[in-house]
Amino acid sequence: MDNEPLVPGRVYWALHGHRWVKAKAQRVVHRLNVNTLAEEDAAQLEPNAIGVVEFALQEAIPAAAFAHSRALGSLILVDTASNATAGAVLVQ
Repeated sequence: MDNEPLVPGRVYWALHGHRWVKAKAQRVVHRLNVNTLAEEDAAQLEPNAIGVVEFALQEAIPAAAFAHSRALGSLILVDTASNATAGAVLVQ
């Protein structure tokens, strides 16, 4: 996984099935405190953190909530500069 935090404005490659699209982090809605399960305000997500983030995609993709379809409801984020896996996305 990537060592850099996820910050709004950063652009990633998003892998959805076999399709690659660019995804820009718009805003971090909140971070989940794994010890208390409380939602906390956050300006960025540190590596291995869990949170809710809004993304803008370069193209529309056929997505569904992860709860309904594991294949259509997941993405892998890849850093555009280093090609390192930056994170996993579960669509709500």
